Amino acid sequence: MKKTVFDIVKGKDLTGKVFLITGGYSGLGASSTKALLSVNATVIVAGRNKNAQIGFLKSLQDDSSLKFEDRQVDISHTLDLGSLGSVRDFAKYVKENYRHIDCLINNAGVMFTPPGKTKDGFETQFGTNVIGHFLLAKSLVDMTKRQVWLSSKGHTRLGSPRIDLDAVIKVDETDYNTVFRYQQSKLGDILLAKQFDKQYPHLSAYSVHPGVVKTNLGRHMSIGKKLAFMIKHPIAIMTMKGSEEGASTQVMVAILPEKDLNNGAYYADCKVSEETESARNMDDAQKLFNYCDEATKKFQ
Repeated sequence: MKKTVFDIVKGKDLTGKVFLITGGYSGLGASSTKALLSVNATVIVAGRNKNAQIGFLKSLQDDSSLKFEDRQVDISHTLDLGSLGSVRDFAKYVKENYRHIDCLINNAGVMFTPPGKTKDGFETQFGTNVIGHFLLAKSLVDMTKRQVWLSSKGHTRLGSPRIDLDAVIKVDETDYNTVFRYQQSKLGDILLAKQFDKQYPHLSAYSVHPGVVKTNLGRHMSIGKKLAFMIKHPIAIMTMKGSEEGASTQVMVAILPEKDLNNGAYYADCKVSEETESARNMDDAQKLFNYCDEATKKFQ
């Protein structure tokens, strides 16, 4: 039987612990938020849609199985990872209102988007999944004890090519491979988790693969691409997880004592998993960190 996120937190008491979850009001993020609230944690729910934040809070309050105080949920500010100015302003709010973050869960993301760029000129998937999260993580690094980066087995797609930093700002609509761009972003998340863990002694960082999960992440996939995926990966479809099952690994890694975890490791199905060779290249991890640092410097 698959573990749910509520199995992971059962018997825990996280009173006084503060978690920041990007995309914390839907899918994996919502399940993570609910589970953490159920064991007395405080959760900062970060997302770009204010109405969705408000609606999520109401759904939490209407859930008779959850008992928490309103002060445990912070939905006061929005965050658009595709806008470095928005990330800067959100990080400023957090630093002014909290003394520490026990765990930053970089959960939000986009997948298989059409050709496009973020407000700051980066390819949409890489700019959102990697660069936006980098700025948030770097801005809060001094007050953060742990980071969890949501990656994917998608980092193995197309033979898992190494990170290509020259492609980050190049978007040619006539030659745009959305699968490659997603692969690069999920590879980037693993590399940054490893580099943050290495670069900051006070911090532990991990990356996770949640599995194939029923969420709205695939909303940009065409009907044809969805059918092709189902035909190519029938076992994955048959074993598809719900969000409460999919969120179990990221919450486990967020709350277990550090002694029970492998720093910098990549986790799937609640255990250490093996990433590809390109995701273990620490020269690339350092280069990516430096690239993101320079690209976001004026917003830090």
